Amino acid sequence: MRMTKTVAALVLAAGLAGTGAAQAQSWGSIGKDALSSATSSATSGTKSAGMNMVGSMLPSLSSASTSNVAGILGYCVQNNVLQSSTSTASSVLNNLTQKPGVTSSSAYSAGQQGLLQTGDNQMFSLANLKGQLKTKLCNTVLSKAQSLL
Repeated sequence: MRMTKTVAALVLAAGLAGTGAAQAQSWGSIGKDALSSATSSATSGTKSAGMNMVGSMLPSLSSASTSNVAGILGYCVQNNVLQSSTSTASSVLNNLTQKPGVTSSSAYSAGQQGLLQTGDNQMFSLANLKGQLKTKLCNTVLSKAQSLL
C-alpha cells in the first residue's frame, strides 16, 4: 500500500511538472521561474522518495544474531562493499569476533557467505543485491555491529 502511494505521488509530481511547462511558455519569465522552482522541488522530492523506497526494500537486521552480524560484516569487508573506512569496519569486526562463541556459530559462517538471518529460519542473500543497495545494507550492518560492542 505504501509503495502504491509513493508511485501515485511520483506520477502526480511528474504530471504537475508537465502542466507547469505548458503554462510557463505563456507566462513569460515569471512562469519560467516558478516552473524552475517547482521542477527542482519535485525532482528532489522524487529522489528522496526513491531512496526511502529503496531503504524499505532491504531486510531488517532485528532478527540477526551477533554472530550473523559479525559474519555479514566480514562479508562486506572482504568484498569491499562499505562506503566508510575499511579500517573502521575491520576494527569493529575484530572486536566483535573476540566475543565468546561468535566465530564458532553456524550463523557466523552463514554471514561470511553473505546470508543474513531474517527470522523464522529464513535467510536473505546479499548476492541478490547490487550497487547502492548492497552498500546501504553493509553500512547498516556496520552500524548494528558497532552497537553490539
